[in-house]
Amino acid sequence: MEQYFPFQLSPLPYGYVALMPHCDANTLYYHHDQFYADAVYELNRLVVRHRLTDRSLRQLVTEDYNLPTAQLNRLKNAAGAVYNHQLFFDGIACKAGQPPHNRLTEELITTYGSMPQFRQLLTEAAQGLIGSGWVWLAAEGGKGIHIATTPNNEVLPLDSVAPVLILDMWEHAYLPVQHFDQAAYVDTWFSLIDWNKAEQRYLDALAGAPVG
Repeated sequence: MEQYFPFQLSPLPYGYVALMPHCDANTLYYHHDQFYADAVYELNRLVVRHRLTDRSLRQLVTEDYNLPTAQLNRLKNAAGAVYNHQLFFDGIACKAGQPPHNRLTEELITTYGSMPQFRQLLTEAAQGLIGSGWVWLAAEGGKGIHIATTPNNEVLPLDSVAPVLILDMWEHAYLPVQHFDQAAYVDTWFSLIDWNKAEQRYLDALAGAPVG
């Protein structure tokens, strides 16, 4: 479903204490109600300023606009932060669990050899980011899946790939709990993936349905 101005803060699909002990309530509160909320506020302010209120969130992250470089960068950063955070919070389950046997995990095993190997490569991708950014599992329709990273709040090229999983590697997501142990943070996130939603995103990608 397309999202238009005024953009709204998507509510958490679980309570602030639901992810304990993997993520404490304060970290989750500030991540969602401060950092993500600030991005929503900034995006709404910028689309009004630049008369882009008729554009969808997907358009704002994919289209180019004739704006001064500094203003375009601010717009893209805010739109990307909103888009990415929506996927991130929606993709986390409130109960830890093992990956099920479904079409997505079958594809992961086919592509990477095993789920532990996929997890290791995902961790390496996260640790390889310079500065802040995001780690993605992307589907290319019927052409397979791959791990990708984007710096800052950049978004994948949505005209050619569809997000299946997304991991926030900004320090505010993991520093309060895992400090600088990125591998521990990836392990925590991996154990909380909502595999049902990830499977649906993968099936939607195979069917050619857009995300966001």
